[in-house]
Amino acid sequence: AMIGHGWQSQWKRVGRRLEEVRTVYTGAPGGTDAALDRVLSFFETIHHLKDWLRNDPKCGVTEDDVHEVIDKSPALQLCADIANGSKHFKLTSSQTGDFGTTIARNDVSVFPGTGTSAHRFYIESGGKDYDAREIAEQAVRVWEAYLAGRNML
Repeated sequence: AMIGHGWQSQWKRVGRRLEEVRTVYTGAPGGTDAALDRVLSFFETIHHLKDWLRNDPKCGVTEDDVHEVIDKSPALQLCADIANGSKHFKLTSSQTGDFGTTIARNDVSVFPGTGTSAHRFYIESGGKDYDAREIAEQAVRVWEAYLAGRNML
């Protein structure tokens, strides 16, 4: 079997990417671009979890199942739009209904002399602002609840 085959490997990757988002918020080396890369990487990774689940024949999750999970979760819909927007430059389809959904702005705290800074990113969608880390945490909880409910964790 291939290394990292199966949906579990992608789920573990989601966990690692969430840790990176938390690090961005508490303070990490590198500037805004590096911080944004880490945040976008989380959204892409969690959005692709749906493909790993529906393509893994052992777990019995269907395309309808994953769409139902996403359709019921505003957090996962935001994840989808951020992931697809970062992949295609602009959204060609939208889960939130706002084709302008994007990470619109950020706050930075620089810790002088340490080479580190903390970043907070805001997702703009449907005329509202959402904190990127809060959406990330919510999104992971939604999948966690779904997977636990199917005795997959």
